[in-house]
Amino acid sequence: MIKKIGLCLGSGSVKGLSHIGVIKFLEERDIKIDFITGSSIGAMIGGAYASGLSIKEIEDIALETNLTSTAKLFSPGFGKSGLFSGSKVQEFLASKLGNKHIENFKIPFIAVATDIITGQEIHFKKGNLVEAIRASISIPIIFQPVILNNIVLVDGGLVNPVPINVVREMGANYIIAVDIISSKNDPILKSNKKFDTKRELDEPFKIISAFQDKLEDLIIDHKWIRNFIKHKEKEDLPDMKKIFNQSVRISQERLIKLSLELYKPDVLIEPEVGNINIFDFYKAEEIIEKGYKAAEVAFSEK
Repeated sequence: MIKKIGLCLGSGSVKGLSHIGVIKFLEERDIKIDFITGSSIGAMIGGAYASGLSIKEIEDIALETNLTSTAKLFSPGFGKSGLFSGSKVQEFLASKLGNKHIENFKIPFIAVATDIITGQEIHFKKGNLVEAIRASISIPIIFQPVILNNIVLVDGGLVNPVPINVVREMGANYIIAVDIISSKNDPILKSNKKFDTKRELDEPFKIISAFQDKLEDLIIDHKWIRNFIKHKEKEDLPDMKKIFNQSVRISQERLIKLSLELYKPDVLIEPEVGNINIFDFYKAEEIIEKGYKAAEVAFSEK
């Protein structure tokens, strides 16, 4: 049987610049890609490559990005659906990719997005590439959704972070998947101060004692209660940003685990990008190198 290689590029915001390193490695080994699919940043890198941009051109665009240029992309929209309008991102993509249509690509490509109203997985197999990417990268709350054909579209990683099934359905019989969300060294969510059994047992007695000491103040001024609660929350609980990020990550990791078990890629590449934050676009060189090294490791084990 003729080997048809499918490349599946996962979601994960700026961590997905590691996809560039993976493709560089594949090109150097003369591994020809027959199909590409991607969610979110995977759709951006995969779509650019499938459209005919060389990996060197894509890498140069990434390396040109710094804190100033990144900030310009995030133009405030302050709509009820997202913090940023995404218009500057769309303009940037159009300036680099032009007016290309997916159905004309030499390498068949599918971008994955999510219908936020129904939860349905949406596949862009044709149409304008920039519109498809803009829909696929629309991180909920961060970017305002894209509305196409009366469908409200957001980040494809919400329903299919590593769309292995999609590239298999395209006709691939040998799949290389890149997972950048459940990478091996991602930091575990930690509270500012660890809970321990003894402390938890002692805490009620401390609270009772504190209330006794402050009884007179409580009668006069109930603000002490609020201040005490705020202090305990600050001491023990992760902030809202950590809780939101971890909530998304947990659900995506479960989806990825299920996808890997069901569709079993032939090669799984997991770049070590756990220390990379959502707006670290200026770390492109480091992130790309992590992708390259992860590909080296994955193929050395084959």
